[in-house]
Amino acid sequence: MMRKQYKTLIAMCLAGSMAASALSGCGSSGTEEAKETTEVAAVSEEVAEDADSSESEGVKKLVVAIQQSAYVTDYDDNHFTNALEEEIGAEIEFILLPEDPGEFQSKLSLMAAAGDDLPDLLFTGGALSIETILQYGKQGLFLPIEEYIYDAELMPNYNSIPQEDLDFMNEASTMADGHIYSLGHYEQNIWNEVPFRTFINKTWLDTLGLEVPTTTDELYDVLVAFRDGDPNGNGKQDEIGVYGYQSGVYGYNVLATLMNAFIAWNNNNQNGGLMLDTDDGKTVIAPYTQEEWREGLRYMRKLYEENLLSPSIFTDDDSQFRATVNAEPNIVGFVSFGSLSRYENDADGNKKQNFLDLQIIDPLIGPEGVQYTPYAFSSSWQAFFVFRGCEDVELAMKLGDAFFSQKVKDKISGEYGVDWTDDPEICGQYTNGYVYKGMVDSISRVDLTEVDHWASPNNWNWRDNNPEYRSLEEEMSTVDASLIEEFDPDDPEALADETFDMYYPRRPEPALPVLKYTEEESEVITDAVANIPSFVEQTMAEFITGARDLDNGWDDYIAEINSMGLEEWIAIAQASYDRTTAE
Repeated sequence: MMRKQYKTLIAMCLAGSMAASALSGCGSSGTEEAKETTEVAAVSEEVAEDADSSESEGVKKLVVAIQQSAYVTDYDDNHFTNALEEEIGAEIEFILLPEDPGEFQSKLSLMAAAGDDLPDLLFTGGALSIETILQYGKQGLFLPIEEYIYDAELMPNYNSIPQEDLDFMNEASTMADGHIYSLGHYEQNIWNEVPFRTFINKTWLDTLGLEVPTTTDELYDVLVAFRDGDPNGNGKQDEIGVYGYQSGVYGYNVLATLMNAFIAWNNNNQNGGLMLDTDDGKTVIAPYTQEEWREGLRYMRKLYEENLLSPSIFTDDDSQFRATVNAEPNIVGFVSFGSLSRYENDADGNKKQNFLDLQIIDPLIGPEGVQYTPYAFSSSWQAFFVFRGCEDVELAMKLGDAFFSQKVKDKISGEYGVDWTDDPEICGQYTNGYVYKGMVDSISRVDLTEVDHWASPNNWNWRDNNPEYRSLEEEMSTVDASLIEEFDPDDPEALADETFDMYYPRRPEPALPVLKYTEEESEVITDAVANIPSFVEQTMAEFITGARDLDNGWDDYIAEINSMGLEEWIAIAQASYDRTTAE
């Protein structure tokens, strides 16, 4: 099909955005205001002209604005687009919006100012905040779509999603006003949900005749031996016991790793570190005000005082972390990290000895039997919106449903038999850790060239800027043959199944969902949400290093954090959670 790209519209959006930016920085002149008004009007006229053209041609069309990706070479001549058009029997025309989230939001704001002549749909890679979605919904820019998504006849593919996951997606899309304005993109990925994988230097343990520690007390004894026993054999007391870096969010903050042996804390990953009380599962708490938090700090303070926990944890960044863990000889005894890529490879592409010295271990058990790992559950981010003025909402929702059709989803990965296959004979030639451990029965899909499609520009898909659902079973029963020729259960880098087996069961449950606040609630807690998480990190460092006194300074710390609005934040968070879980 021939389509018209809206290059003129985007050029006008860019000009209008620049004008709006200029106006925000100084007093506006009548000339500037007139210019901006003219440009916004031009946007409205351009969209309206194309709508008229569509009607005169007698072809069903949907005009969609999409947050573009530099990795997509063509949206018109695109395998995914063609599959969608075939599924719904209509043509898709594109307005390409910027990839940068800030610029994307600026252009969207300008489009909203253009009036009622808007595209039919908006697609984004999760660039809109919950607050922005609620605002646009209440203003009427986005239409509520709950009456459509619960219609199994209109949306059979969406409603065929397993009920638990479907409920999760609908809950994630329900705003504080009770409306759903979007379809979500949900792919559960255990590897990313529990990235605080913890490792001990097994070579050092063997050298010193020690066992793998399972508790915080046992770890203390091992760390003392590491400090005093010269396990790297260079005649120097240069061994670092506990290492990581506090500013690292993807498993690198080893302080969070240790704290979870005392109290569950998700390292500020979601909801600013607020959690549900693991005792009753329904009360919102701030772990960093609890007595168990103080005991965790006390343990880490002891490690710090005895030179068993590196002071560089509080100042190092990613490049310094890389340099430290790859130093020769190895100087790190206990560490947590999410990505194995921080350890260097040799000329053959295999990890060097520093990584091979390590052994992944279970989360530590604290003195009261607590054993958690920080958890960042896979979100269902909001990707699909219907603009006001869409004349055929049912057709728009039919397109939304098509994204959940298996036939259409398969197009994302390219050509069958060339780029991927579910041929049982070929699948039977592969296995992985999940199959090896009996977590799934067999491999059901092999991606043959997946890495090429996602590592280089192509016209196979929309680069995830669209609704989608991928089940955990799909994730676990898929092999990427372009990355792994053959599964080796002894491969020290093959840790996906270990992560699922050792860490996923130790996530704090129930998890506090991403909370949605009303506009009034957001105004009350804006400063608290912005400032308290960084204050928690700051005071962790101060308590551990002794800059704050854990005995005489604790009450002052509680008073200070409450003065920042914590108590109001918790109360509003509880109200939001109660709304979310109300029958």
